Amino acid sequence: MRLHRLSLSAFGPFAGTAEVDLDEVGRDGLFLLWGPTGAGKTTLLDAVVFALYGTVPGARGEEKRLRSDHADAATRTEVTCELTLGGERLRVVRRPEQQRPKKRGEGWTTEQAKLTVTRLTDGGWEPVSTRIDEGSEHLRLRLGLDVHQFCQVVLLPQGDFARFLRAEPEHRAELLRTLFDVDRFAKAEEWLAEERATARERVVVHRQRLSTLLARVAQIADVDVPEALAPELVGGGPGSHVAPWVGAVRTRAAGRLAAAEEQADRAASDARTIDAELAAARALDERHERRARAAQELGSLTAKEPALLPLRAERDAGRRAEVLRDVLDAAGRAALAAEEAADGLEAARVAWRPVSERREGTSAVARELRDQAAAAAALLPEVDRAATTGRAIAKLDALIAELGEACDAAARTGESWPARLAEQERLVAEAQAAAVRLPALRASVATTQAALDAARAADRLEATLARTRAEVAARRTAWNDAREHWLDLRTRRLDGMAAELAAGLVDGADCPVCGAVEHPRPALHTGPVVTADDEQAARDAVESAETASSAATATLDRQERELAGLRAQAGPVPAGEQEAALVAVRAETAAVGELADGLAPAQAALRTLLAERDETAARLAADREELGARTAEREALTANLSELRARLTAATGDDVDLAARIARLAEAAERCEALVAAETDELRARATADATRRTAEERAADAGFDDVLDAAGALLPPGRLAVLDRDIEAHDRQLAVLRARLAEPDLTDLPARPDLAALEERCATVTRRREEAVAELESARRCAGALEGLAGDVTAAEVELADLRAWSDQVTALADLAHGRGSNTKRMRLQSFVLAARLEQVAEVASLRLQDMSGGRYTFLHSDAHARNGARGGLGLDVFDEYTGVRRPTKTLSGGESFMASLALALGLADVVTAETGGVQIDTLFVDEGFGTLDPQALDAVMSVLDELRRGGRTVGVISHLEELRTRIPTRLEVLTGRHGSRLAG
Repeated sequence: MRLHRLSLSAFGPFAGTAEVDLDEVGRDGLFLLWGPTGAGKTTLLDAVVFALYGTVPGARGEEKRLRSDHADAATRTEVTCELTLGGERLRVVRRPEQQRPKKRGEGWTTEQAKLTVTRLTDGGWEPVSTRIDEGSEHLRLRLGLDVHQFCQVVLLPQGDFARFLRAEPEHRAELLRTLFDVDRFAKAEEWLAEERATARERVVVHRQRLSTLLARVAQIADVDVPEALAPELVGGGPGSHVAPWVGAVRTRAAGRLAAAEEQADRAASDARTIDAELAAARALDERHERRARAAQELGSLTAKEPALLPLRAERDAGRRAEVLRDVLDAAGRAALAAEEAADGLEAARVAWRPVSERREGTSAVARELRDQAAAAAALLPEVDRAATTGRAIAKLDALIAELGEACDAAARTGESWPARLAEQERLVAEAQAAAVRLPALRASVATTQAALDAARAADRLEATLARTRAEVAARRTAWNDAREHWLDLRTRRLDGMAAELAAGLVDGADCPVCGAVEHPRPALHTGPVVTADDEQAARDAVESAETASSAATATLDRQERELAGLRAQAGPVPAGEQEAALVAVRAETAAVGELADGLAPAQAALRTLLAERDETAARLAADREELGARTAEREALTANLSELRARLTAATGDDVDLAARIARLAEAAERCEALVAAETDELRARATADATRRTAEERAADAGFDDVLDAAGALLPPGRLAVLDRDIEAHDRQLAVLRARLAEPDLTDLPARPDLAALEERCATVTRRREEAVAELESARRCAGALEGLAGDVTAAEVELADLRAWSDQVTALADLAHGRGSNTKRMRLQSFVLAARLEQVAEVASLRLQDMSGGRYTFLHSDAHARNGARGGLGLDVFDEYTGVRRPTKTLSGGESFMASLALALGLADVVTAETGGVQIDTLFVDEGFGTLDPQALDAVMSVLDELRRGGRTVGVISHLEELRTRIPTRLEVLTGRHGSRLAG
């Protein structure tokens, strides 16, 4: 990595734009960045870090205040850095998040952070990325260093390494962790700790599992677990008592199983013998039961024979009468039909008499009545037409009256239309005039309101201006007082500078002014002592007072400009008069606005009136025409109705109306026709009844019955004959079956009936003994089987527990070793061991440069001894003094020696970190401060080492405020500071 150009604007103490051509400044390989304390030398390095990483190192990055307080609002905070990375010439432009004035209106807006990375090619600068994340990743991959490593490797801050040199091991480890990646070793420690906890937990779980299995064995075998196999002891010792105890339990279970099998076999044999005896006895008892049941049923059926004789006679008569059922039914139906026909004939004669008018009921009379009714029915439509015509005339009368009234009302309304139209046209004209005036009035309201607001704001601002002018005067006075105090302190310090230098003289040490080692008469202070801190504090107070005065003056200028603008907007009219004018113009505007709002409704109302006038005139003409037509139509309908009513009166005769005449004639015709039909039906039914009666009498005599009534009495209800057949045949069949059953060989010559109760009691006793033997056998078999399965599980669990305990011991020992416990005699954690190895490498590389700087006197030595109070060690750092041959702590080095040791350590650490990150070539280095503690001889040695650093094309920048370095390093970049910020000289 080589830096070429650096440009920063409004960054830190630099108010404007500062540009540095590092190729030009570093052409000799070594240059000085010189300037007084607080001028902003380190800010240039902060700018490089900010451009590459978006942050600044140390405590300055925590505040996130990158923008210069001296910069004006128009200048954006920005850093541009050109550098070569991995063979590429890159330009990095970065801006932080910052506030800028709004482009429109007043106030501020937030401008987001920005990063642009471009690459130099033959065709010029081409873009690489304009996104912050993408551009940062591009730079990180080519740099190969994070921000902490970059600040230690490239910037070499000596103050940090002086603290590192004297730090305790645990504090020294904090810096080393930021430079060297030991996360994988820390993760290994965590993994080992987790594995240790997991292994221990698994041992506990498997021990509990083995204890559970043993408890299960004891439960199944109904024994107690020995004390030596208690849950807290099982699997804990070197020996094993589990297998012998489980074997003994299994042996007892096997003996119990053999005895149970023998007892079960004996009980089964006895049960089979008694079961055979009981089965034979039950079979004989069942034969006795069958014979007794058959004899009882046979006696019962024999007793029912007398009751079946009437049923058998009923069945025989019914079967003979069943063949006559059709003839008998026909004769009965014919007789009933003849009686009904006679009754119908008599009813028809009674109904005809009232309407017969002494005429015989013949077919000719019926036809005559039907003809008269048809002639009257032909006139029925005329009745409906007469009614319809009457209703039409009534409707026309109502319509004619309504049309007449409408025509009269329309004529009266037409007389008022001219006055109503004129009034509405006047309202429309007034609203139109108000709508024309309204925009001007509203503009006047806005103008008057703006002037009034400006006048009120000007009055308020005048009161504020008085306070601001007083504050500006006070700030200016405070600034002048602080400046005079600072100049006074500076003069007094310059007067006592000789005494201040003499206070640091030591006999035997060179004088920094004349170089003498003897100091016979050192200067003394004659008045109050003014230190550099006093002067710096006074100077800071001056700058603070100046900043406050400038801010107050800017505020006053802004308020005066604002007041002038407000007065110009308010005008010469007083605020009171403007308020009265505003009230008046608002009232007028409201009144005119109300009139203007009524324009659209008034115009709509006018259009509505015109439409109503035209519609009314058209409707009046149509109503008059309709009135004439309806009057003529009524006169024609009245004439037709008179003629129709005369014809209907003649057709009605003596009846009430035509419908009554039709009904009377139709009813008489129906009664006459019914009489003729009844006479015919009566004659036919009487002949049929005589014929069917004679046939029935002949068939009854042939069937053996005395007459038709006797045959009809023998007829059975439907289904009765089938019921009788079924019952009688079932009785006969069951009787035959029982007689055959009693004749079977199994039911004849039976021996005596056995005693089943005694046999069943003996069988129950034997069965209970067998069930108890079987239950005992099943229990013994389950116990033996369960113990057989559990024995394998116990053996497997015991073996697995032994393996897990061995693995747990190994993991625990390894985890303790990685965490600095157990067999780790040095009490070093794994990551501390790795950091110690890196520190040992740094010590070896740094010793080469420390020997050059110290003239071969000092060499770094790494120490892995314990820290104080037995704390963990491994990161100790000592120096070996060749003059005395003694190993010394680094805290015993003097100020100059500490600076040389710190510089050597920083350079060595930079080399090791560079190699650790993949050999990134660093062509530009900066060494920050620390040279003021060196004597001339030591300074020469340090400068020789810096000369070696620039060999091979490397550029080294030294940052200091010492005057002596200005003479030793001819190429320099000077930073000047002033009241308005810092800048670069030349």
